[in-house]
Amino acid sequence: MTMSRQGGRCHHRVRDWGLWWIVGPLVASISSPALAQIPCAVTVDSRQNEIIVRHNTLEADEIQTNIELNIINRGETECVGILGTSVNGEQYGLWSTTSPQVIQYQLIDQKSRSDITPRGGNSTIRQSLRLIRLQPGESSLELISMVAVPGGLVSQGQYTQSIDVNFLSTEGAVLGSRPITLGVDVIPAAMIGVKGELARARGTNVVNLGELKSGVQDLPFTVFVASTGGYRVAVSSENRGRLKHESLPWFIDYRLRIGQFDLNLSTSAGFQVVSDRARLDNYPVTIDIGETQAKRAGAYRDTVTFTVAAI
Repeated sequence: MTMSRQGGRCHHRVRDWGLWWIVGPLVASISSPALAQIPCAVTVDSRQNEIIVRHNTLEADEIQTNIELNIINRGETECVGILGTSVNGEQYGLWSTTSPQVIQYQLIDQKSRSDITPRGGNSTIRQSLRLIRLQPGESSLELISMVAVPGGLVSQGQYTQSIDVNFLSTEGAVLGSRPITLGVDVIPAAMIGVKGELARARGTNVVNLGELKSGVQDLPFTVFVASTGGYRVAVSSENRGRLKHESLPWFIDYRLRIGQFDLNLSTSAGFQVVSDRARLDNYPVTIDIGETQAKRAGAYRDTVTFTVAAI
């Protein structure tokens, strides 16, 4: 409003005031939080999904193999953990579907020489276990050895167990895992031998029959067979089932009985045992000597060979 005075009068000039609101864009500054860091994200890689070792239980006692791993931190924070193993609801041990036997095994972290065998379903977490520290993007090559000792004669067949190789936090939480099947393939094998009162001459076992008399005589030795399953025994005679005079073409017929098997050594002889279980069999041996009357005096001999093959 404006006031002025002219010629003694006071003139009022009124100007309307408008109330002006200046409204601009309302900007709300909402600070977006930094992208959340990916928590510890570890992968456990291996080129080996299944490790099966062929084993002849009659030639070696111990079985050894290695598990190679690559542990990778794929997150954006440092990861700290330890190696461990577990089984998925199975009882610990290498088991077969065809045999009640079980093969015990041991898993060793090669870098720390720590035992990480899942005997109770999971490997035991101990303060002495080696800590593995991985920065983002960093990896670590690891080696676990498996040692198994069958502990005696084991039936042929495949013995396996599926395990998880784990990267664990120090509290036991699984940060990364890799399933691997471990196994031993016990191959068919058999061996044969003799034991008892035997002499040795030129690398051969020798049995002295004494004075030759017709009839059945027990021999002072047994034939034994160790096998992972069934087997076939072959018996051959150098003189086709005859004792030959040491210097003259005189012969005395004889037959052998090995356990319950009567053998005619004039032709190919032997016997077979069918089994899906490991066996350790002992066979007493008897000889049935033929007619000795009117035979030339002197020493008579024959060489008999026993061989065995697994079936």
